[in-house]
Amino acid sequence: MINLSIGANLALEGDYWSLSLRFSRPIKHDIGIAVLPLNEARQLVVPAQLGHLPDPAWMTTTLDNDACGYGLSLKIKHLPAPTIARLGVVLYRYGALGPLDLGGDLTLSLPNVFQHSLSLMTETASAMIVAEFYLRQGKWKVRALAETSAYGLAALGRRMGREIDERSPFLAGDNHPDSSRQNPDTWTGSAFLVAPQVFMTNAHVVEGASQIQLSSMQGKMLGEVMISDSTNDLALVRVNTNLPLMPLPFRQTQVQLAEAITTLGYPLASLMGSGVQVTQGVISGLFGAHNDVRLLQFTAPIQPGSSGSPLLDSMGG
Repeated sequence: MINLSIGANLALEGDYWSLSLRFSRPIKHDIGIAVLPLNEARQLVVPAQLGHLPDPAWMTTTLDNDACGYGLSLKIKHLPAPTIARLGVVLYRYGALGPLDLGGDLTLSLPNVFQHSLSLMTETASAMIVAEFYLRQGKWKVRALAETSAYGLAALGRRMGREIDERSPFLAGDNHPDSSRQNPDTWTGSAFLVAPQVFMTNAHVVEGASQIQLSSMQGKMLGEVMISDSTNDLALVRVNTNLPLMPLPFRQTQVQLAEAITTLGYPLASLMGSGVQVTQGVISGLFGAHNDVRLLQFTAPIQPGSSGSPLLDSMGG
């Protein structure tokens, strides 16, 4: 049995693998499993397969009897499209309603071949790619990973070109990736002023909204979307009220690794209250997943509802 550290890879034999994912705590009602069929560009070729849905011909998922793990079988010969060159194995909190930390410790293993162990107890993200099976020169390999998506599986799917429904199969109602929704028609996010009467937020915060209301210490205002860019997950929202506030300036200089940062936002507003929440951390990576230069990585804890929050340096820019 080979112990794979994060980033390590291993060539696999055959075209059928029966995997085990074991947690140190029960996860049945909180953490789901998904497999992402990707092309070489790491874009979804067909919809993601979720563990609680009926099994397709190429994959089988079972929940262990003690609710502390999953069995996952992958059958490469039955993949639904010839352009599939990667299979990403993802763990995610249902509805992105919190981090993965409640899973405790995780061990992913292919018995008698390899195992990959992770501690989730300090994890603040809502989704994580824990392994990737990929085709190289006609040979399938596995790579041990710990690539996180702070805003959950749905946000990860948008980055890979498709919508993914991350709602819990155990809840009768809806749950939104950035909300702690109290009903299926209402959700929350964060925004900040970038120009007179213009706020910036994430595109997925305003996507599908029939009405947008902004609440602040200056009162409540109705807003309308000026522009929404789903590729970069950014949107501008205009309000009719001329606020006596200074727009937040954008920094013009290069961000440095390990630089201190602060976030301001409204996470889990229905649970944590309507006041602004502050978290701090450092810049931990100058590129996003797969060397995406549009993104940064940072250590400040965030929660659903923080989408659209500004990231501030020590000078407030």
